[in-house]
Amino acid sequence: MPCGAGLGRSFIARIALALVLLTVTLCLLWYRDLVSPPSRVLPHAPFNVLQNHDKQPQPGATTSPAAPAAQQQKATWGPRNATLGFDAILALSKGGGQSWRVQGLQAAAALSGLNVTVPPQPTWLPEMVEAFAALSPEGVPKPEPGSAAAWLAHIDLLKYVLQSELNSALIVEDDVDWDIHIKDQMSNIAEAVRQQTHAPHDESNPYSSQWDILWIGHCGDTPMPNETVSLFKDPTVLEHKRYVGFAGTKSYLQAHIPEGQRAVYRSQGAVCSYAYAVHRGGVRKVLDFVSTGLGQAYDTKLFYGCRSGLLKCVAVTPEVMRGEPAERGDNAPGRMASDDGSIGGQEGGGQPDKVAVSEAEKITGTTSNIRQSARCMSLWKKACIGGHK
Repeated sequence: MPCGAGLGRSFIARIALALVLLTVTLCLLWYRDLVSPPSRVLPHAPFNVLQNHDKQPQPGATTSPAAPAAQQQKATWGPRNATLGFDAILALSKGGGQSWRVQGLQAAAALSGLNVTVPPQPTWLPEMVEAFAALSPEGVPKPEPGSAAAWLAHIDLLKYVLQSELNSALIVEDDVDWDIHIKDQMSNIAEAVRQQTHAPHDESNPYSSQWDILWIGHCGDTPMPNETVSLFKDPTVLEHKRYVGFAGTKSYLQAHIPEGQRAVYRSQGAVCSYAYAVHRGGVRKVLDFVSTGLGQAYDTKLFYGCRSGLLKCVAVTPEVMRGEPAERGDNAPGRMASDDGSIGGQEGGGQPDKVAVSEAEKITGTTSNIRQSARCMSLWKKACIGGHK
């Protein structure tokens, strides 16, 4: 065989192999972008560690070591999918798909590239609600009927997670709101949670599974005393003076957290169950704890579970989800849209004016602690920033 013929075939073989490798690489990149769109605004955040003492912040906070490449990839790309790195985002709603709350929720989800599921919720008979409230013995506060019904609804949704064999789920209330950059925010939160919980390198959950409750939507919380806090820069954070929530949370932010940063830490008990995550390894533990009743409300039951250490809880402050939807009508004093589409009269009296659900959704309000409301941007193309100026 001529030498030139052999060299020619070898050259062609190399070209063919190069084309195959190029095709495989392009396919992998296409698939990655399909399931995980790239960041639009936020850079991959560097992290600081702050020792949480009840004193002024330490000036010499040290930068944490970089995470291994595989861990960084999980934390970066997982939270950018349509369910923020969880198996599902589940909304708790008694109003169903026709509720103005759910319509606004789905509009915000569509704008943000999220997939939110609203599982069917049972109708709780008054006898069932009363029986659940009666679980509290004498001397223990009992939930009001509305709180007891909401508590039962959360229990039902936790059971849904187990019955659906989901490995993880983010549970949100149907009036929740978030920033349009939620995927970027959650990517940084995921890495901070992995850092905070010392996640193993082979952990498949982007947020690790070394917790029972991951609280991303609340109305106030601070770290456990003497716990380390993971900090990261986030340009979507409002100025601390504009924070709306518990006074203790606001003073903690002003004293310990630099402007333009968020903190992830071991929670000593958040309040308000706007948005929290569970995973299969811990959801049964949470379910067993909350199913006993014994308290005024579901969120306060979780609060005591976190503070006592019976539940291992991690939270982010300032929170990234808030239960004050932009279409509530907060800009019209004394007027608030309800699930049936009615608008209440002035505070202290007055018959509600009945309007269509679509009309209730048009009443522009604000969402506290959110720079660019996903509900507001999807409905009216404006930010609707709430909080003190």
